[in-house]
Amino acid sequence: MIKFFRKIRQKLLSENKFSKYLIYAIGEIVLVVIGILIALQINNWNEARKIGKVEKEILNVLLEDLNSAKEFSKEYIRSEQNYLDIIETILHNDSLKTVLTNSDRTKEYFNKAFWDFEIKFPVINTYSDLKNAGKIAIVQNDSIRERLSVLEANIYNLDKLIQDRMNVHQIRIDEICVEYVNFLPLLKFKIPDYNISLGAQNDYIEIMAHPKVRNLMGIKSVLTNEALGYRKDLDNEIEAIIKLIKTELNEGQN
Repeated sequence: MIKFFRKIRQKLLSENKFSKYLIYAIGEIVLVVIGILIALQINNWNEARKIGKVEKEILNVLLEDLNSAKEFSKEYIRSEQNYLDIIETILHNDSLKTVLTNSDRTKEYFNKAFWDFEIKFPVINTYSDLKNAGKIAIVQNDSIRERLSVLEANIYNLDKLIQDRMNVHQIRIDEICVEYVNFLPLLKFKIPDYNISLGAQNDYIEIMAHPKVRNLMGIKSVLTNEALGYRKDLDNEIEAIIKLIKTELNEGQN
């Protein structure tokens, strides 16, 4: 092909047909430019296809991560709601008396009310890895990236709330176990193999009638309810991103 074009040029020059040669030269330049543009377009298309393939793989892994986080989120919401229900139960005189008719139930309720609370929250490892590696731009869908940023903020806020609640619990709520309750029977219920002398039985009616105990449990109720709200918001955000990613993957297949 190159020899063919060279022969044409030589023939035109030898025949002193400069105007035709000029037109031919321009045409040849145009062909070269078109060839370069086509090559660039093919290269861009190949690069876009590679990026699209990587993005699809990332979205699939992210989707698995989010589905797992969704399951954990539901579990943590149930746990938080359970703590809230227990606190409400022991703060109401009638329901408290019902709980006290069953020894094991009594220990379970007061162990959770005075001592336990949910500290876990969903972790989206794939998003964290992408952000730390500076590769979040691989996800080209603006809506998905924006919702992931909102999700990150929600997780941060929940984590901060949990840390604050833990501090309040350690500083104030634990006073109940130290000052008003013989905690050893509750500890024995939680760790049955623990070889300890239990001491006196707790009078939970009297304990729950104490204003300071009721106020402290009221504080824990407020903190637990706030955490529950944060968890529900986070769960809704996870669900929204799952739907966006599924839509993006389905459109990519069409």
